[in-house]
Amino acid sequence: MTRIPLGLVLAAVLVLVGLVFNVNFALSVLSLIVVFVGIVEFRQSGAFMAIVGLALALILAVAFFDTSPEVAVGAAAYGIFKSFGITISVLATMLMIFLMKEVGALQVISVAIKGAARTKEEQALFLGVGLGSFATSLGVVTPSLFPPLLIAMGFSPFAAIAISVLGYNAATSYALLSVPISLPADLFKLDIFEFVYKVNIFLPVVAVLVSFAMLWILGGRESVKNGFVPAILSGLSIALSCLFFGLVQAPFMSIGVLAGVITMILLYFFQRSGKLGEQVGPESINWTDATRALSPWLILIVLALTVSVPQFTDWLRRLDGPAFWIFDRPIDFDAFAQVYTWIFAAIILSLPILKPTQQQLAKTLGIWVRRIWQPLIGYSLFFGVAYVMAWSAMCISDGKLVPTSGFAAVNMNNVVGFTLASVFGSLFVFVAPWLGVFGSVVGGSEASSNVMFFPIQHRAAEGIGLTNAGQNSSAFMTIYGSHAVGGGIASAITPSKINNAAATIGADAKLESEIMRNHVPAVLAITFVVGLLTSLFVMLGI
Repeated sequence: MTRIPLGLVLAAVLVLVGLVFNVNFALSVLSLIVVFVGIVEFRQSGAFMAIVGLALALILAVAFFDTSPEVAVGAAAYGIFKSFGITISVLATMLMIFLMKEVGALQVISVAIKGAARTKEEQALFLGVGLGSFATSLGVVTPSLFPPLLIAMGFSPFAAIAISVLGYNAATSYALLSVPISLPADLFKLDIFEFVYKVNIFLPVVAVLVSFAMLWILGGRESVKNGFVPAILSGLSIALSCLFFGLVQAPFMSIGVLAGVITMILLYFFQRSGKLGEQVGPESINWTDATRALSPWLILIVLALTVSVPQFTDWLRRLDGPAFWIFDRPIDFDAFAQVYTWIFAAIILSLPILKPTQQQLAKTLGIWVRRIWQPLIGYSLFFGVAYVMAWSAMCISDGKLVPTSGFAAVNMNNVVGFTLASVFGSLFVFVAPWLGVFGSVVGGSEASSNVMFFPIQHRAAEGIGLTNAGQNSSAFMTIYGSHAVGGGIASAITPSKINNAAATIGADAKLESEIMRNHVPAVLAITFVVGLLTSLFVMLGI
């Protein structure tokens, strides 16, 4: 059977849209197309394609989008620095998981999880959806955390990466203590609980679809059949928990954490009930050994919850001094308030409990140093691409970054948004989540996508009469909620995350390509459904 060149087909469609409606549209998305085709069709690594993508974005911004070289380079540098909150968290998580592997903790946790979930399907859902949402919400980067654990549990490298980057997608908005929600809410003065609600209304459908997509990729029809009930249980548990805690206005930073815990508990008791009344006992879990093995995570939970207290967080933000500036845009690392600091702290505090030997520590550091470079390059440079696109058609005036006279029509992000709005008209509400996918793939995270694409979504909503300038109507917030959900779904095909997961187990670019190819249909299908839901919710005034 002849394989369909999916990447080339997508590239051809996007270029055709650009040629028919707006040549600048094709040029605006060209960096993304090249990265996608390079990974999927030519089996290049995400890190290598990040270098190519950033170089191409810089050239296009200067040559075709009225951007000075100084601004373009400054945008790339700004994006790289802004990525550190996620990039260093990735590196810290990798160090933690490599240490846990060397001291045998992963094997102990593997046995414990097998005692809490019987089948491969239940284990995938317990880890990918339940623990994945929980850990991601705390700030642990699951593409770094899970692949070695899943390999230890007997999953194939393909399945290990797939589960790691797909399972938690429905709850991505609550990642890193809900930064994808809190950051744009703070920047654009949004009602944070309205934003939370608008994200959550999509989750009952999306979380169930993500659960089934993970099972399908894991083992096709047979896995879907075997895990049918647990998939519905895990999806609805995550979704309804997020919806409930949002409605009662629980601390929004804890919503993903609580939803993940509830999902794991429900899946555990589901497997305890067994099939046809069969009881599964807990004696297979040695809780003393499991607690010791889990000590880095348990310590991190305590630290992360402590850091999440607003008054403490504000104090921590002031400890590393003032921001520095690129043009007139500040960069404040807030290192002591970032989760990566506390991941490193959890590693250090767990050493007396894990008791690694000098040889184990040396081996851990050696593996870590060898494997950090690809995710470091991938995450940071993809953020650079996102900011080059955002700052295109800008110039420096009196030391300040200001739009050029043609900014509205020439800025790369504007071109993408306005072209889609003009092509689809009132049907743009259906397209809104696709911009979320686009932004997340380019920027490497939902948080970046939510910030970069807010102005585009708002202007498009103004253009079709769903909101007014300076206002955030309920219809617009529904559209923006769907954008955020689309950005979460895109985690399954974000090159930097797939590259990160592959790096933790030493997988090659061929496997990255295979993962990307297998995940694209699921992402497209779920995003299509989100588009339909967006249209329905806007029509009903939800």
